[in-house]
Amino acid sequence: MGRRGIERRELFKRAGIGSAALASFPALAGPAWAQDDDDGGGRNRFYFQAASGQAATIGGGESILMNGCGSFGHRSVRGGGEFVRFDGRQIPSPEVIATGSWRATRFLSFEEIGTFGVGVAGVLEMEIKLIPCEGRVVRGARLKIVCNIGVAGLETVPFQQEGFTLTVPGLAPFSPFTPPVGLTFFTRPCDDEGAADDEEEDD
Repeated sequence: MGRRGIERRELFKRAGIGSAALASFPALAGPAWAQDDDDGGGRNRFYFQAASGQAATIGGGESILMNGCGSFGHRSVRGGGEFVRFDGRQIPSPEVIATGSWRATRFLSFEEIGTFGVGVAGVLEMEIKLIPCEGRVVRGARLKIVCNIGVAGLETVPFQQEGFTLTVPGLAPFSPFTPPVGLTFFTRPCDDEGAADDEEEDD
């Protein structure tokens, strides 16, 4: 394991994100909105579980853990997840600044970089609302998710760090750390997905 791998493991440790948490990443596909597509077939999907912060390091200021999944087309997005906002300067600590769920409210843009099997590298931007367990709903927040697929040579140009950037009115942006803490992944349907479904029904 190289130095970058060691630094990444240490960052996960400081963030309180163990390998078991990251191993549960595929479970994010479970919520109904990731599968129940109102536009029919042909929609891409997004999945992420990561940490971002207002400072360069997770221990340097306020940070936020977020997960989410959903689907998107050319003009719409559906999805949501959960978040925990905390002061990284106080870790380890059971105290949080805010926690709750979030839901996508408006599609803003998607830039596709390339595909790798059903995987898609790109940048997805959407408007979301934050729904705290306590307090008022926060509307007008913006979420940008970046997915690079390095093994396929698919990366943003100019380079943007893998992860998510959350911009909330009245707060400094939460941006990905370097190295990134977490995972992001976009997918697309197989080209012959519809035909495969028909064959299964015939059986």
